[in-house]
Amino acid sequence: MKLRDEDGFLPLFIALALPIIIFAWGLAVDFGRAHIARAELQTASDAGALAAALTAEPVPVDIEYVPITETVEETVTVPATDENGNVILDENGNPVMVEKTETKEVIKEVREIVHEWKAVIKDETKAESEARAAFAANSGRFPQQGVELGGWTGDQISEDSYYISANARMKAPWAGAAAAMMTGDRSYYKIPVSAKGTGQAVPKFN
Repeated sequence: MKLRDEDGFLPLFIALALPIIIFAWGLAVDFGRAHIARAELQTASDAGALAAALTAEPVPVDIEYVPITETVEETVTVPATDENGNVILDENGNPVMVEKTETKEVIKEVREIVHEWKAVIKDETKAESEARAAFAANSGRFPQQGVELGGWTGDQISEDSYYISANARMKAPWAGAAAAMMTGDRSYYKIPVSAKGTGQAVPKFN
């Protein structure tokens, strides 16, 4: 037994459900793009912080100075003595002088041995410049992706570490439309994303 108008139910259901499906797909696309934008913003922040940290210079913190000695022979003129240690005099009463070879240790050089190093960011201006360059190199595609950079800040947080905090807004037409319908606020057409990166330097030697 078939109900009247049953044949028209499926087209009606599709007609009602299709916009919801398309809208849900659009939301998924928007938030997926926001996730990608945040990951790329994180990469740019990490790259900038690391570039700043790499300006650090190695500084010795535990130094040992070791004298390097060698044995040398030296000929000296000294008064002659008898077996009792008395100075022998000539007929004029003057000490009889004789040559004597002596050996002694002399310091040839002082060797510096560094047992421990640390990295220190000495030039904060240079660190900031390197951070900006690296951040820009890793965020150049943002305009084409509909991402507007809100800005970033960089700070030296310790003698060997640099910190970057960045934020941006990504255009999200589907999510924005949904928010606008519910709240009337069109600012949601741009999804905020942020990232923080820290770079730490360690002494490196060839």
